[in-house]
Parts: sequence; C-alpha cells; structure tokens
Amino acid sequence: MITMKILLLEDDIALNKAIRKVLELDRHEVAVFTDGKAVLEALPGSYGLYILDINVPHITGLQLLGKIMETKSDAQVMIISSNTDLESIENAYGIGCVDYLKKPFHITELRAKINRIKPPKTDLLSKVKLHSQEEVLTKKEKKLLTLLLEHMGETVTYKMIASEIYDNKEMSMEALRTLMRRLRAKLESDIIRNVIDEGYSIPSLDPASTQERRSDISALLYENRQLRREREILRKKAFTDPLTGLYNRARMEEVFLFEHQKFLQYNTPFSIALIDLDDFKDVNDTFGHTVGDRYLKMISKHMMAFFKQQGIIGRWGGEEFLIMLPGLSLNEAKALVERFQTSFRDIDCPTIGERTASFGLASIDTDDTLSSLVSRADEALLLAKLKGKNRIEVNDRSMHISA
Repeated sequence: MITMKILLLEDDIALNKAIRKVLELDRHEVAVFTDGKAVLEALPGSYGLYILDINVPHITGLQLLGKIMETKSDAQVMIISSNTDLESIENAYGIGCVDYLKKPFHITELRAKINRIKPPKTDLLSKVKLHSQEEVLTKKEKKLLTLLLEHMGETVTYKMIASEIYDNKEMSMEALRTLMRRLRAKLESDIIRNVIDEGYSIPSLDPASTQERRSDISALLYENRQLRREREILRKKAFTDPLTGLYNRARMEEVFLFEHQKFLQYNTPFSIALIDLDDFKDVNDTFGHTVGDRYLKMISKHMMAFFKQQGIIGRWGGEEFLIMLPGLSLNEAKALVERFQTSFRDIDCPTIGERTASFGLASIDTDDTLSSLVSRADEALLLAKLKGKNRIEVNDRSMHISA
C-alpha cells in the first residue's frame, strides 16, 4: 500500500470524520475540508489524491475538479456524490476525475479504490528515503526503483527490467545484480525482495509489523461500527419525533407514498385515524409542560403497544397523532379505533386523572395526497369535537376505484 497526502472535501461531518479516520489508519496524511471555498484557497497544494464531494457549500466539487486540472494536469481526483445521474458522471470523467464513487458506499469500497490509484512517479520516489541527503541515485538506479514502485506488490521480471532499464539491449545478470546492490546500499530501508529465478519486488513501503496490522484492522472494524451507529442515530433523528419517539411528518409522508402506490397497483384498502387529545391545553396550564410531556410519552407508548404491527403511528402536531392503517377498510378501521378508544382508561396518569380523545377517520381515494387525505380526517375530527368530544367520526366520502 502506498501512503499519500490526501485532500478530503465532504460537508457531511459524520462521513468526513469516518473517512478521515480510516485513511489515517492506512497511514495517509489527510487534510479535511467541509466547504468548497476553503479548498479553493488551499489549491493546488502538493496532494497525491483529491477526494471531492459534488454538493458542497459555495463552489461545487465539479468546479473544483476543473480548477485542479487547470493547475495540475496529472492530479488524481476522486469524486464521491449521491448524484447518480448520467450527466454528472460523464461531466466528472470528462473534466478529468480518475474515479466516481456513488453514495451511499461502504468505507471498504473507498479504501479499495484508493489502493488502486497510483501516484505520479515523483510522488512514488519521494516516499523512499535514502541513507543520507548526500546520496544521489544514478539514472539507471532511479529508473529501476521507479519500475519497482510502479509495480509494487508484483514481481518485476528480468524481462521487464531488460526492456525498461536496458532498452532491450543485452543485459548480463552480473550487471543487474551489481546495479541492484548499488541501489540497495543507498536506500535507508531494505524494501526490495528477491523473487528467485523471476526478478525483484517491493511488497510494500509500509514497515508496520503484523501485530500493528492486526491492531489497524481492529481499529478499522471499530470505526465502521461507529459509523453505522452514527448513521443510525442520524436516521432516527431525521424520521422520529424527539419527545415521543414516534415517526415525524417527514417519515409519515414517505410511508404514505409507499402505501398509496400499493393502493393504486393492488386496490389494497388504506385508512387513517387522526387523534386529538381533548382539552390538553388545560393539562399544560394546570400541571405544567413537564407533566404534559410525560403524559404525551405515556399516550405514545400505549398507542405503540395497542396497534403493534397493525398501525403506523406518527406525531402530527402538539397533541395530535396520525395513525395509518394499511389493509383496513373504513369500517374495519373504525372497529379497531373503537377498541383503542375504550383502552384509554388503561392509561394510568394519577396526576391528571382520566382523559379522553376525539377521532376523525378517512379512507384513501385514487387522487389523494397525504394532505388531502388528512384534511378529510380533520373534517371528521372537527365534527367529533363539535358533537361533544370523546367521539369517533368518519368522513365516508365514496371512493372511485378503477378496476
């Protein structure tokens, strides 16, 4: 593995951190950025590899790619992006990137792609230290060392050496051995290995021991687990209500799109119930918001236990909840909600006593959006409030379903 100085531009903080840590475990030197403007100010820089996200603040990764190629035509640039459209990919390769990695990706895939990238010859040579600053490689020594570095991990055969170093002229083995001895004597570390009857090889420039390698692998696995945990936390924050742990509006919108598609394809019934806790403002005014929040959590826990796999529950507003009921007709949904209404007395909150809720039900129609469907359920809920609360009302608008 060849270590490099790498510039990383990624505005997702968690992903930026994870990539940097993994690259540093591989002994790369990493300069991290989250803003395109900051990268522009740091260019061109002596980097062996640039890893650029496309969608970053102030200037895009593709614009930066163009700037880099203008000033450093042999630059190695890898694009990472969630943009999967063909135009973005073609533009990136057209400007000069060496690889394009689509998000989401596994960190191991990124490492594999980086390991395949070969730095420019000058960068390769700069990784090899000589015994002293006074040492100077001859032209043939430099060509031989470069050849070995370009094929690191592989065997450079005698035939390859004859072709590249001696221009296919007659080469005696004694002359080659002499050249190799002189080169080895000038190197600080003995990195060149003999491959018997075949040639020579540089397995790696990394002097790490086997134990260090094992430690690195363990650390890498740990980083991967941490990244998965961080992503799961971010995903949960993006789709759940922080107080109750129920789905938020964004997640309920996604669920609706999926269920609406099922309805259109298979005529699968789909109903919803909009629930509003009666006189909940009095609870907050009388007992305070801490008690009110505690009650909302108890209600949410009770709903999750009652509906289990039958319903998808989200917090729709302050004391308002939306329950999606896939596979249930309006009559079936009403029967289930009636049982749930009865179960309200099981909610034990001694501080505020027994409370009630009102319910509005509606069923999906062909041209519905979530907004229009919830609007009909809201009309039924309002009617339940006007009729005295603690009631279930149904908006039973007839559906026009094509066969």
